[in-house]
Parts: sequence; structure tokens; C-alpha cells
Amino acid sequence: MPISELSPQRVLDVLPRSNRQALTAHEILEELGVSASFKARLLGYLEAFTTAGFTHARNGRYWRRPAPDLMIGTLAVARSRDAFVTPDASAERERGDLFVNPRSIGSAMHGDKVIARRGARDRRGQTAAIEAVLDRVNQTAVSRFARSRNECFASPIDERLLYDVIIAQADAMDARDGDIVDVEITRPPIAGRSPRGRVVEVLGREDARGLDIEIIIRKHHLPHVFPARVVEEASKINGRIAPEQIADRLDLRDQLTITIDGETARDFDDAISLVEIPGGRWRLGVHIADVGFYVRENTALDEEAYRRGTSVYFPERAIPMLPETLSNGICSLIPGEDRLAMSAIMDLDRSGRLVDYRLAPSVIHSRARMTYTEVNSLLVEPNSGNRPPEVLDMLRRMHELALTLIGRARERGAIDFDLPEAEMLFNDEGQVAGVVRAERNIAHRIIEEFMLLANQTVARHLEALGAPVIYRIHEEPNPARIEEFAEIALSFGHKFSMNGPIPQRGFQRLLDAVEGRPEERMVSYLMLRSMQRARYAAASLGHFGLAMKTYTHFTSPIRRYPDLIVHRVLREIIERGQFENELHGVDIGRRIALKRMAGPVLDEDRERELRAALERIADQSSERERAADAAERELMDWRKADFMAEHVGEQFDGVITSVKEYGFFVELNEVYVEGLVHISTMRDDEYEHQPRKHRIVGRRGGRTLRLGDSIRVLVDRVDRARHLVDFSIAL
Repeated sequence: MPISELSPQRVLDVLPRSNRQALTAHEILEELGVSASFKARLLGYLEAFTTAGFTHARNGRYWRRPAPDLMIGTLAVARSRDAFVTPDASAERERGDLFVNPRSIGSAMHGDKVIARRGARDRRGQTAAIEAVLDRVNQTAVSRFARSRNECFASPIDERLLYDVIIAQADAMDARDGDIVDVEITRPPIAGRSPRGRVVEVLGREDARGLDIEIIIRKHHLPHVFPARVVEEASKINGRIAPEQIADRLDLRDQLTITIDGETARDFDDAISLVEIPGGRWRLGVHIADVGFYVRENTALDEEAYRRGTSVYFPERAIPMLPETLSNGICSLIPGEDRLAMSAIMDLDRSGRLVDYRLAPSVIHSRARMTYTEVNSLLVEPNSGNRPPEVLDMLRRMHELALTLIGRARERGAIDFDLPEAEMLFNDEGQVAGVVRAERNIAHRIIEEFMLLANQTVARHLEALGAPVIYRIHEEPNPARIEEFAEIALSFGHKFSMNGPIPQRGFQRLLDAVEGRPEERMVSYLMLRSMQRARYAAASLGHFGLAMKTYTHFTSPIRRYPDLIVHRVLREIIERGQFENELHGVDIGRRIALKRMAGPVLDEDRERELRAALERIADQSSERERAADAAERELMDWRKADFMAEHVGEQFDGVITSVKEYGFFVELNEVYVEGLVHISTMRDDEYEHQPRKHRIVGRRGGRTLRLGDSIRVLVDRVDRARHLVDFSIAL
């Protein structure tokens, strides 16, 4: 497993509550399974714990003391400059965030891990004060540089960082006025005084092409340069497959196998095959790049993949989890070349029920690289391309099976969201020429359904064997948020309830009811917002949205670290002989029961090691996924703002997507852009916000503007720096 990241909450959780069991720093490291290289950081945590009152310390031994008013959490500063602490402990998190008065922040900055002391309640809710900073997240800050006679200043682009950074002339790296720079913070803010720092990188002028991506990479602290030892390790991996590497693998090179991806995809981590077999059944093959064969545990490649957690995708650039020599080379299932894979071969009856399966290392040879657009066209008009008849026949069968699986998913209660995503259109100069809704066609659904089935099959297999593994979970919605959503649905004339043996069906019934109606997009979006976010966990807690009792991620090890871990565990079990060589008709449940009776699937020490690491890996992977999503979303907002800056003064039709006390947000119909109509621009009346009814109402004239209303707006102003678009109501 990769080197453990020491977290303050993990340290606190392991401390005993009695001085009789008090631990030394060395014993704490052993208990956590962390190397001695983390001792200095651990001692820093323990000193802060003791000062704040979390722990007792005597003769170098530590134990926890009762401290109900203290908690560890993450400080978040909003654009409004309000600050909040989100507790790390799950029990505390359920009680909600705590408001922090700006005067009580101390030297903490946005994103820092802190100790907070619970205070009194006021109109904003539960309050807290920062007692200590445990980990400083913002070692650097992307800033706008300015010179004065004696000193230089850097104003962080992220407005959640509340202070300008003072920079000595000698530390300015010849940056010019107005340059965008990356600044290392060498001294945090103290007692309201600005932090100090030094320029470590001059990124360029603000209007330079591609600078927005460079800024976002650094703003979100995305690792984007592979360390030399990782590059060196990757360069030593042979890009050719040797005969001895395929000797014990399932040889599927003669089977018709294809890849289906987007037009701009460069790495292909999944390929599919489908044949009809006796008994009227389908045999579906989902073949996933065998990344684990090349990225071995505890190597530099493995540790870097863990650190990154996921690949990040921008319109013109990707930041891969693995070096491109792997992700676009030997690990990519390139058509016309032999490739090592981990295959899930699944037999299904005509109702789409899984009746048999095999999970095995394999070698495949993809015959065609196809795109979603091409496959969709061929399914509509088979003669529209020049693919051979056997490929067209397989696509027809895939279409039939996918529709069967979609129907089966609806029967079990899976929620079929079809929310469009934004897609950028570029002109010949590389500038944004439009923002449209990306098309999702039946080819996308084919791949989605097949990958879902493979993920579920692997999850059920590993869970039934009692193996330690990372799961993809989606917990049930918070009742308070569901109640709020039900109110909104009722305001559109739709009754919503989760009552019944399959609560997901209430969501699907509502989606069916609004299909094709003006409020469809709005209801779907608000429904998604009412749910919890999917995440990774070491325990199988089910996937609410998919209506699956157990689920994992297996199909993208090139770009997701949890998938690589699942591959690693599966390989170890297979190598211990826990799966047979051929498919046969024995009942799946009986087969797995027999395997479990045969003995442990892993060595006892190995299983203990894995279980100790999985929760940490799950948390890290979830956090890196959130960071990647935030970065991708911010770049999209930035590009949207740049595009709308060319349309100031123009009018567009849109829909009200959110109503606040300060105005309402409108999403445009023609372009996939959202902006704010501030209440101060509505001078025809004095408007009152009615939050329970999600509307604002004119006190004199009674004009009502509510969630879901269609409206025509004028583009008033675009704040490119903050990626915000301001509208006013068109007259």
C-alpha cells in the first residue's frame, strides 16, 4: 500500500481515554501503521491537541481527555467572506457546519485543517472559534502581482484567501505589474497582519492563451508534473508484450472485440465483446486494461497514482493519473495491438439476469476503435458507414442487450437521470465559440450499462468472498432535503413520496411525470441536488441511485486509483486459485459458498494490511475526486464567462433555477450558461423573498417570479475574474 497520509482525526481516534493505556508517539505510529518519517508531524499534532485541551500528556505519553466543545475540521471561507468549519468526525458532521466570526479565524486560511471550539448559538446557527491550525493547505496561492517602491504585493485570485501577500523585492523573480504568479506563503497571517511570501513561478500575462488552465491547476493544487523517479520508472516498462506474460492468461485475441469512446479520447481502458451462446443466452465480455500488471504496489508509480487519485480532464488538456507512456501506451487498449486485460465475462439470459460469470486475467486484440457518434449512426442507419457485417451484427446485439438491462434497472428502482452536461465549441483560433448541451445517445447507454454490470459483478464476487475492497457507495438522501424537494415538486403540481418498499421508485415516477414538460430540467436538477454525493468507502453501504446493494469501480484503472486497488485485490485472489478456469452452470451463490469454505481468500497478514489501508485510500480518493470535479467545473465557469463577455447587451430566454433573498439565477436556453438577476436591478417594485415558496413577490404590484418560470433576460455585466454573469430582466 502507498505510504499512509497521517491525518489529525485518525490520531485523535486512536488515542486511549485512560492514562493507564496512554501511548508514546512511537506507539501511536505503530497503531496507525504509519512510518517513523511522520513522527515530527505527529508531535506537532499532539502538541496542538494538548494546548487546546484535547489530550493529556505526561512523560511523553498521551491520552484523550473529555472535550465535548472541541472538534477537528476544515475551515471553508465563502465568497461572501463568511467562514465555516466542517467537522471531520462523522458524528459531529451530522450536526452541521459551524459559523466562524472573521475575528475568530486567527492565522487560519481557507481549506486549513483546524481545531475549533464550539461557542454559543446565534442567528447564523452554531458558532465556533479557531484554536489551532493543524495542517496548512495553501502552501502556495495563485495571485495577481503588483509592485510599489519598497515592497511588492500579490492579491490571491481565489477570493476565499482573505489577505494580500507581502513580497520583498528580492523575492519577486522579476515579475511585472499585472503578472499572474504563483506565490509560496512563507509566513501565515498573524493577528490580522498580512502573510508574507515569495514568487516561485511567473505564469504570464492575464490574457495569455491557456493561462486559465495553468491558474486552475495551481489554485486547486492539482499535481501536474510527474517526479523524475516516476518518469524513470515508467520509462523502464517494456511497451511490448512478451510471450511469457500471456502464458497463463485467457487468450481472447480471436474474439471480436471493440472500443467505444468519445471522439477526443486518447486512452482506452475498456473494450467490449458480445456473442450469442446456446440456450438463447448472451455472453458479454467487458475487458479492462490490466494496469495493475504494470503499476505494482509500493512503487513510485503507485504512490504517485495514490497522490493524484484520478485523472483530470479539461477541454484541451488532460492531467493523467499515470504517465502517458502508460495511460496512452501499453495500458491503453489500442485497436490492432495485443493488450493485457482483466476480463469480466458474463452470461445473461434473455431477461438480462446474470446466470454465470468468470473474472480472469486475459490478453485481447481490439479490432476497431469506434466513437459514440459513429455507433449511434450505425444503429439508426446500418449502411451509413463502412464497418464489416460482423461488427454491425454485434452492435445490434449490444443495442438489444443494453435496452434489456435498462429495463431491468428500472424494475429494481434505479433512478435514470439524464441531465445534460456542458460542451464547449471552439473556433479555428481556439476560442470558445459556443456552450451547448452534450448529446447523450444510445451508444453512451450501451457502454454505461455494460460497465455498471461489470462493476456490480466484481463487487458482488469480492463481497461474497469476504475480501477487503473499496466500494463505491451512495447513501440514502437526508430526510430534511427530501422534504424540501417534495415542497418544490408540489409547487410544480407534482406529488412526491419515497414511501414504499423501493423508495427510489418515487424519484423515477416523478421523472416520468415531468418528461417533456417545461419543468423537466429543473425538477431533475433539484432532485439530484437533494441527494448525497457518491463516494468511496471500505464498507459496502449500497448505492441508492443505482438501487444496488453492493457496487464498486473496476472499469477505469487508468484514471481512477480505487479501480486499481480493486484490480490488485482481484488478482491476488485469482492467483491463490479462488476462481475456476472455465465457466459452468453451477449456481453462482453455491459456487462462491464453496470457495469460502475452501479457506481464506488472502493470507491473514495481507488481509489485515489491506483493511488497515482501505479506509484511508477511500477517503483520499473521494477527496481527490472532489478536487478534480471542482477544477473542471471552475474552468467551465471561466470559459462560459469569457464567452458571455462577447454578448453583453444581448437578450436571451431562460429559466429561473434558484431563488435567493438577493435575487434569482437564470439558466439560458440557447447556451448552457447560468447568471444572476440581482434584486437591486428590479426597480419597478420592492420585492419580498418567500423562501418556503421559492419565489419573490412585488409588494405593491404583486408580480411573482418563482422557481421554474420562463423569463427573458439581458446580459448586463460579466466579471471574468470571478467567473460570474449578471443579468437583468429584459424590458
